[in-house]
Amino acid sequence: PSLPAALAKAGLTWRNYGGYAHGYITALKGSKDNVSADRFAKDAAAGKLPAVSWVYGPKGLSEHPVEPVKAGQKWTANQVDAVVKGGLWRNTVIFITWDDWGGWFDHVKPPLVEKWTDGTQFRYGSRVACLVLSPYAKAGHVSHVQHSHVSLVRFCESTFGLKPLNARDRAADDMSDCFDFTQKPLAPPPPAI
Repeated sequence: PSLPAALAKAGLTWRNYGGYAHGYITALKGSKDNVSADRFAKDAAAGKLPAVSWVYGPKGLSEHPVEPVKAGQKWTANQVDAVVKGGLWRNTVIFITWDDWGGWFDHVKPPLVEKWTDGTQFRYGSRVACLVLSPYAKAGHVSHVQHSHVSLVRFCESTFGLKPLNARDRAADDMSDCFDFTQKPLAPPPPAI
């Protein structure tokens, strides 16, 4: 089971922009919904995004070592600008996160998450940042809820009324502490400079 398959089964659209990294997502190879990263800004500016998009910075702009962080941040800001320019801000949430933690500076020991039947104990990895951009994101909010990358899957399941794919996403938090849907919608972020 996968989130793209669950979305498609529910009649919801999705697209993976530039996310075929290292060849490990072989199910996406050759899919019409697996497109280049540069197409996201074009689709967003035209106001034509699917229900769910995954966007990965292209080589040289992904902020992975040794790539220039400043250039990657500028690229990301341009993607957000395209969403705003396309008139999609009022119905969009953008999660910006990373798959690497940036070093060994974290003073918080990763929590234990599960134990296999053979006794093998697993922990989450080091913490990574996640920025939540939305008209309904709590302004200036710092979440103290334990989220993981699986929380983003759970958010999609909760938002679209999809059944959890497995026990891990069923148990994950859905990021709801980051939102206030009763607040006056926030203005879009200013254009990147």
